[in-house]
Amino acid sequence: MSKDKIIRAAIEVFSENGYHRASMDEIALRAQVAKGTLYYNFPGKSELFKTIVKQGFEDIMQRTQADLCAPLPIKEQILRVIRHHLDFFLESRHFSHIVFNELSNGIEQDVLDELKQLRREHLRFLASILEEGQCEGNLIRDVDANLAAASIVGTLESTCNYYLSHPDEYSRDDLEHFVFTMVTKGLFISID
Repeated sequence: MSKDKIIRAAIEVFSENGYHRASMDEIALRAQVAKGTLYYNFPGKSELFKTIVKQGFEDIMQRTQADLCAPLPIKEQILRVIRHHLDFFLESRHFSHIVFNELSNGIEQDVLDELKQLRREHLRFLASILEEGQCEGNLIRDVDANLAAASIVGTLESTCNYYLSHPDEYSRDDLEHFVFTMVTKGLFISID
């Protein structure tokens, strides 16, 4: 489908060139579609960029929600949240580069506002998992769930960004263990 080809090509072009230097012409060329097809699907660069980022965050949330349908202990829920984020960011290196480097890089304000709202929804979803754990008495620390969720995502993003720049220094399992330990040490009395 043309739309999928355009999105895949745009992710690469935005990642390689940055938002401002990326051109719709190059995206059309990379996607091997006519410029008319590109503009029919996405009226402008900002709309295409927003679609890419929105789909990425929605994918992370959907993967996590699907995995947390069954009742699980809070530690297992946190481990799965960490695992899904790591998998997504490490599997989608071009998308990760966009998230880590381009989201605050002079994007049009209306697009930035929509992306910030999507990020807030994502954080609210994670905070709800933590709040549920607090209600069940599993979290011992009286922490603000929204700040804790932001800290978890910030730690994940920073760790992934570092790893993508230094892939030979750590394994995927090292990253998962590190983030899980950092998060749970802050939330629980002990992590067993």
